Amino acid sequence: MSKEMVNINVRITSTLKKLIEKYVDLDTHINLSDFARDAIREKIKRDAPWFLEEILRAEVPPSP
Repeated sequence: MSKEMVNINVRITSTLKKLIEKYVDLDTHINLSDFARDAIREKIKRDAPWFLEEILRAEVPPSP
């Protein structure tokens, strides 16, 4: 996958933000952004693993 980082914005309730912050404190995530990236990856892996594999294959150059 491309390593270029881009920003996205997500609006959540203050209650959900507090819940995520508590989870981040208990878990291995560094911050809210790290949690969000991991959550997005896990969602794609769980719901559409074929899609993730397809993207990864497209980004790997063919071997000589």
